[in-house]
Amino acid sequence: MRILQENKWHAVYVSSRQEKTACRILNDKGITAYLPLVKTLRQWSDRKKTVMMPLLNGYLFVFAKPIQFPEILQTKGIVNFVKSEGKVAVIREEEIESLRKVVDLDYQLEVRVLEHGYREGQQVKITSGILKGVEGYVFEKKEGKFIDVMLGSIGQSIRVKLPEHVLTLV
Repeated sequence: MRILQENKWHAVYVSSRQEKTACRILNDKGITAYLPLVKTLRQWSDRKKTVMMPLLNGYLFVFAKPIQFPEILQTKGIVNFVKSEGKVAVIREEEIESLRKVVDLDYQLEVRVLEHGYREGQQVKITSGILKGVEGYVFEKKEGKFIDVMLGSIGQSIRVKLPEHVLTLV
């Protein structure tokens, strides 16, 4: 009896500055690839320009079955799959959706926490707005407090400043 394999989200390491190319090639091959991009202001000696840059340098997300892994690894720019305990790490759908919500904000990904009611390291959940339901951890810095939205599967986080009234302890 053959067990049907289902598509799951996985993270792959990508060569330096090859994220967009690898994503395009994978999508052209019919493999769903997701590259979170954010607007970034770049300055050259003669001009300033807003460009779309990867949110997580060196990472790309693929929605694939294990049978597609060899084809993915043969793609230009792909280095390897992110692994956990020796196995290809699976990224939960909720983490990808949280990442999409953060990217869809389309503005600087830092919103200031106004009050001092939360302590560093506390786990919180966003209760309203486009990020409703996203969980993360409070991260304190000299200039204020922030929430880090952690992608536990790959150990990456995105810092988002948020008003305290949209947070609740988990």
